[in-house]
Amino acid sequence: MKKKHIPISIISFIILFGVQYMLIFNTFSLRNSQYQVQERKTLDSAYRSLLSNDKLYPGAQAIIDSIIKPKYAEFEKLYTSSSDQFNRFSEEFCDTLLTELRRRSIMDSVFRALVIENQLDKNLEYALLITDLQITFDGKKYIDIVPSNSSYIRTQHKKSFVIIDGNLSEINPQNLITGLTVSTPLAHSYKINFSLHADDLDSRFQKIIKQMAPTLLLSFTSIILVVGLYYLTYRNWIRQKKMTEMTSDFLNSITHEFNTPITTIAVANKTLQNMELPVSMDKKQEITNIVQRQIVRLQKLIKQALNITQLNKYELQKEEYVLDELLTEIVNDYKLSLSGNTEILIDNPEVIKKIKIKLNKFLFITTIYNIFDNAIKYNISELKVIQVSFTKKENKVAICIQDNGIGLSDKQRKSIFQKFYRGSSSNKLPGLGLGLFYVMKVAEAHEWNLELESEINKGSKFYVWMDVIHP
Repeated sequence: MKKKHIPISIISFIILFGVQYMLIFNTFSLRNSQYQVQERKTLDSAYRSLLSNDKLYPGAQAIIDSIIKPKYAEFEKLYTSSSDQFNRFSEEFCDTLLTELRRRSIMDSVFRALVIENQLDKNLEYALLITDLQITFDGKKYIDIVPSNSSYIRTQHKKSFVIIDGNLSEINPQNLITGLTVSTPLAHSYKINFSLHADDLDSRFQKIIKQMAPTLLLSFTSIILVVGLYYLTYRNWIRQKKMTEMTSDFLNSITHEFNTPITTIAVANKTLQNMELPVSMDKKQEITNIVQRQIVRLQKLIKQALNITQLNKYELQKEEYVLDELLTEIVNDYKLSLSGNTEILIDNPEVIKKIKIKLNKFLFITTIYNIFDNAIKYNISELKVIQVSFTKKENKVAICIQDNGIGLSDKQRKSIFQKFYRGSSSNKLPGLGLGLFYVMKVAEAHEWNLELESEINKGSKFYVWMDVIHP
């Protein structure tokens, strides 16, 4: 479920963001193409009126005519005799013409006067361009006279042009004000294409974004709402999943613990059945006490399993116990379920003599049993030995449980307390991978510290550090 859920969510978000991006991009493109439409129309009309009998700017036609007319005959002669000479002559001619048009340009003052007169944006920058210049000898066929390799030529957006005047750096179809073609269908004349571009590049983007504010706000709001809805859904799903896992873990842990008391009761019952009369009352009482303790333990297990709905309200109930007496009881009960090739040894019990610990007896017994179970399950020695020893430091005491099992690698030690973790060597062994996870949870509930030392093929040591109750 989770593996399918994540890629579907990612794909959904990508589609959502893609749709929103296309919406914003198309809106921006539309706004950009329609930006200052009225201002451009006004400037176009004013510029055309200014050039009713002229080209480029007032006085430019006279400049072009004075330079180009004396050259028609030479242009025609070179065109019919030598293309190389014609190209060189064209280049020299264009250098002279364009230099003179630039030098004598009055477009700055003309453009600023148009802006003020028509109350346009004072931040507007302009560019006056020649896009084509051709001559004709017969009034029909026109010949380019601006060489493609001229140093005057600039190219933007796949369009070539020559800048006559202005500081506008970006030339594009969106800031075109006027594009004109002027020609005379007579022999020995010329045709010129020129255009005026104007824009306020410094504030254009900000103004368009401001115009798009409602669209952007709606788009971002929709994204935030969708993300928020997904987050709330995902969070609720995680909570439900955790509740389900907690319930499942609890039931699995309890079920995992049923086997030991049942086995102990079975062994005790078999012992009673095999006893020969007369049997001392002390021996019978000892066995019946063991059975009684295991019955009580089973009752607690069943009660917790039946009251699973109260798991979140569970509060740890702790009482004081003498540690050495409690451990002796635990070990003696556990020994009844062991086979002949397993030993449990208690070293230096004097260290914990009369020491009192505050704990939940049921959880503590389960913790010790789980460690014992692992020490036997992951052990391939002919004689399986579990050694229980003790260490005391100031107001803390540690129970050390050491085995001669298969041990753990560094990688396994990092994961051994994780829920459902089972090493590669555990694949053929029964169990749910909850034993040591349960141990860790019990330690956390009691605020105890767990330590683990292990080495491959040499066994493991578990330390449970607990607080001592001072008299």
